[in-house]
Amino acid sequence: MVEADGLLHHEAGSYAVEKYRLVGSYADMFTTAMKDHWDCRVYLDLFAGPGHALIRETGQRVLTSPLIALSVPNRFDNYVFCDKDEASIAALRQRVTRTAPSVAAEYLIGDVSQMFALVTAMIPQDRAGHRVLSFCFVDPFSIDLHFASIAALAGGRSIDFLILLALGMDANRNWQQYTRPEDHRVDRFLGTEDWRSRWREAQRRSHSPIRFLAEEYSAAMARLGYRPMPIDTMPEIRMTGNNVPLYYLAFFSRNELGLKFWEAARRASRDQLALPL
Repeated sequence: MVEADGLLHHEAGSYAVEKYRLVGSYADMFTTAMKDHWDCRVYLDLFAGPGHALIRETGQRVLTSPLIALSVPNRFDNYVFCDKDEASIAALRQRVTRTAPSVAAEYLIGDVSQMFALVTAMIPQDRAGHRVLSFCFVDPFSIDLHFASIAALAGGRSIDFLILLALGMDANRNWQQYTRPEDHRVDRFLGTEDWRSRWREAQRRSHSPIRFLAEEYSAAMARLGYRPMPIDTMPEIRMTGNNVPLYYLAFFSRNELGLKFWEAARRASRDQLALPL
């Protein structure tokens, strides 16, 4: 529970609390375990928001991912916050400055799919004697997330991803529209135009659009060198009350240690051992 500070906040359902706990759990493990093994640890939040959310069902105000990542005992060395809403970034900047005035933070305003070159430029370069490890949280409201942006961030870097796949709240609801020949949203989401033939085969196996897209996304990340993440291992977040599926949280790492941390973070979240919100 955090106090109101007069700045902009977003509203969220109580289901979002699990998401924030998972971010906090993993960020804590990531920064603590890696602090003596990497020279620079970077946190990226591509849909950062203002840093506070009001839970609709309870009226509780909580920290969201940017400030949770800032609140870990062993902070990241660099933070990169991106959001297309200028007012959200303005509120977040004030909160970050108030919480940690000396932290190294960069703020970008715009659609990450259109400015990924700027985002990647904010990540310090790996060089001899200066190894850089990054953790990127991607929290979109829809599948309007370009895979090219993720691939650009992943290229030539040591970086783990936690990506919200809005498969229930967007893709499944709008699947008829998204499968029309003139609609290219899924092309951009998966980074390929040849998914339609595989979808026809998936239909013959009675797979849902949700399962199909989750498997396709995992396969696309695998082509970038990441460990596959089967849908059955992705935390599924459902709407409070009616239990309707909303989204999956997909974690991707090239390193087996990252997967171990992720499993530990999931256990910590379930046991309510994550950082307080």
